[in-house]
This record gives sequence, structure tokens and C-alpha cells, in this order.
Amino acid sequence: MVIIDLYYTDRFILTPGPTEIPERIRFALARKPTNPDLDPEFLELYNDVRYKIKRLLNAFRSDVYVMLGEAMLGLEASMANLIAKGEKVLVIANGVFGEGFADLVKMYGGIPIILEADWRRSVDVSEVERALEKNKDISAVTLVHCDTPSALLNNINEVAKIVKEFGALLIVDAVSSMGGVEIDVDKYGIDILLGGSQKVLNLPPGLTIITISKDAWEKIERVNYHGFYLNIKLWKDMLDSKGIFPYTLSDSLIYALNESLNMLFEEGLENVYRRHRLAQHASWAAAEALGLKLYPASISDSSPTVTAIEAPSGINEVKLREIAWKKYGVMIAGSWGRLQGKVIRIGHMGIQASRTHLIIAYTALAASLKSLGLEVNVSKAIEAIESIYK
Repeated sequence: MVIIDLYYTDRFILTPGPTEIPERIRFALARKPTNPDLDPEFLELYNDVRYKIKRLLNAFRSDVYVMLGEAMLGLEASMANLIAKGEKVLVIANGVFGEGFADLVKMYGGIPIILEADWRRSVDVSEVERALEKNKDISAVTLVHCDTPSALLNNINEVAKIVKEFGALLIVDAVSSMGGVEIDVDKYGIDILLGGSQKVLNLPPGLTIITISKDAWEKIERVNYHGFYLNIKLWKDMLDSKGIFPYTLSDSLIYALNESLNMLFEEGLENVYRRHRLAQHASWAAAEALGLKLYPASISDSSPTVTAIEAPSGINEVKLREIAWKKYGVMIAGSWGRLQGKVIRIGHMGIQASRTHLIIAYTALAASLKSLGLEVNVSKAIEAIESIYK
């Protein structure tokens, strides 16, 4: 309780996106605006941001764009531009968002071949191989790197190897992992990688990040999507060729993204990834010290950016989160889809991946559980966190 009282003037967003926003990024958001369509300095900054994203993801053999729109824009754009009517797409469905790709495939006339897999474990690559062997006419494979509702982390590297062997395109949703987990686009051979601003990068919602390989471009040209806002070709034809944005961007969000990337490089990417792994281990240790059951089968199946915990028997998770927020000023998350009402989640993304934030999160969680009649020992949770950070 003391920990929360020390912070009584503040409220803490400890959800897996949208996240807390660091002071430096808030200042960047407050920068005097310009006209992003006409200001040559803004175009120069935008292109510098694109280069920094290539550095972050080792995506030097891919094109990178930052589009205006919450990350779902990128997920839909990838389907609109790459999937032709009647084509088969292997959908790796071991989570809410993994499963959701099937709906997007169908929206654009594709045929989803759904690979149902254990929601508590990283997908078994041998199952992916069998599905591709059985359906050799599959044109693309969709994979969610971190399926946030269950805190699951899939192995991009191993899946990519199999997908490339069968000559299919690989489309990866890395919205909840980009910046917190190492991703190597060139090494893995990822054709489309999608990210968003409101997760590890600690910005408000509103930006989609997309990388596009040479093979993906060839497919985009063949599909020849005729829409406007989702049309990726416009970025190549207008921005790369003429230095003109297809539509007006948010200069404020680009300023903030630039600052976020600067912060990552100043810290050093290896240090960033290590900090997220520490937060993952500390969060698991704290949950176990409270006697709670983690949702993923093991810590190796979980993401360094979010922890998913089964709601204790007899505890109303909606009421639990309401107490944490209204009484203790700490927002934690529930889940979605088939996990709604069954799982609570704590985000340790970006600035949230810290000893202090985890102590605040688990102190509030423990106090809220006590309010609902579950006996837990908050001191043990804090000791568990401290033991990881020794």
C-alpha cells in the first residue's frame, strides 16, 4: 500500500497498449506544428524516421513507410494489397489477433486455411510445415508475433524458414513486439512486417509502420488494388518518386515517433531488449509470488512486453480492474475474444518495462485482490521483483 500512496497524485496506465507516454515524447507531441505537405524539413525528418526504423528492424532490403492510422490500418492494407480473389492464405491462429486475420482474408476475397494451434504455446513449426505441405498452393502466411490478449510470443525466425522453403509470402503482425523484442526483417525474410505507435514505442494511437520486401512488391503489382487510403502503391509512386505524401500526415505523431526511436538508440537496442526480458521475468515472479496462474504454458512461450494472468476462481476480473483504477489509480487490462473475463494483463512495454512500474502494478493488483476477499502477500510479490533486479 505504501508504494501506491507515494504516487497518489498520479495515475498509471499499465496496460499492453495504449501505454504510458514518457515526458520526452510528450514534449515532442507539443512541438510547434508545421504543414507536413509543404515543409521540406518535415519530409527530411520523415525520411530520417524511415531510416531509423530500418536500423531498428534490420530492414535495409525492404521499403519502410509510416502511415496515418491505428495499426489495424496496416493489417487491413496488407490483405487489400497482397491477396487476390480466390487465393489461399494460411492463417496461424493461436490467439485472438492470429484468428482475426482470417476475417481480413475473407474480406478481400481470399480463402483462409486456418491452422488452429494451442493458445498457450508458441506455434509448433512442424504444424506449419504440415499445413503448407498439404496446401501447396498457399500464397501467403499470416503470423502474429506477440498475440497480446494471451501474451503469447511466436517464433518468427523458425516460422519464416518454413514459409520461405515453400515460396509463400510471410506477413507478420509485430504491433505489440516492435521495439521490445529483437526482430530481423532481412535475416528472417519477412515480406510484410506491421507495427503500431501505441505499444512499445509509447506514442498515442495513430500510426502504422510497415515494411515491404521486393517479393511483396511484385505481388502488390500483380494484385493491383484500386482503393485509395489502403493503397500501398501510392506511397511508392508519390512519396518515393515525387516526394509527395498520398495524404496529410500528423506531424506531431511523426515528431513523437522520431523522439521514441532516438530514445531506443540512446539506450542501445541490446539494453532495451534486456530491459524487457528482465521485466518479463520480474512480472512472472511477482504473479507466482501472489499465487496466481500465468496463462501461457511457460515463460518461453510468453512475450517480454506483456504478462497474462488467469483471473482467480471466484474473482470478477471487471470488478478487480475497476478497483485497481478507481481506488489505486492503476489501470490494468482484461482480455478479448474467448479470453474475455478469464484473463487479466499487465503491460511492460517501453517505459513500463521497469522495476518501479512493476512494483506499482503488482501492489495495486494485490490490494485489489484483497478488497475482493483473496488473501495474497504483496510483500512477497515485491521481493520477487526486487530479486530479479539485483
